Amino acid sequence: MVEVTSASPPVTAPPVEVPPSWRARVRLRHPLLVQLVRYAMVGGLGTLVNALVFLLLRTWLDSVPANLVALVVSTAVSTEANRLFTFGGAAVHHWRVTVQNGVTVLFYAFYSSAVLLMLGWLVDSPTPVQESLVVAAASVLGGICRFLVLRYWVFGADEHDAGAGGLALQR
Repeated sequence: MVEVTSASPPVTAPPVEVPPSWRARVRLRHPLLVQLVRYAMVGGLGTLVNALVFLLLRTWLDSVPANLVALVVSTAVSTEANRLFTFGGAAVHHWRVTVQNGVTVLFYAFYSSAVLLMLGWLVDSPTPVQESLVVAAASVLGGICRFLVLRYWVFGADEHDAGAGGLALQR
């Protein structure tokens, strides 16, 4: 019996480099831009949730209490959505999230309640839709500050994480 073995090494194809898609290139080259776009998308959806919850509750409650409940719901939902989508599932600093949610609700509670009261002074008997639109428009202004707080403080890297490259999107 003759055993035949091949002395030549197995033939393998050279690795094929797949060029990165334009999305991958943008994510790598402009992580802040990607975060801003994602934050705007989440913010738009959060504002929509806020407005819908407000309109729903407005049938039973006055404008300020309906606004406060809508703020609590939309703030909690949008913070988690931002953590997962905008900041790539960044590690959660539980006390920072709690403080940020609390401060955000307090800020928007006073800010949007003041906007609602001013609308009431300027317009005789504003409709719930007018109230909702004014609150939604006012929330856009606070959104920029919230993005910075979320990016650099809530989901930002701790000093011991600095060697890892910071945010999950940048790793």
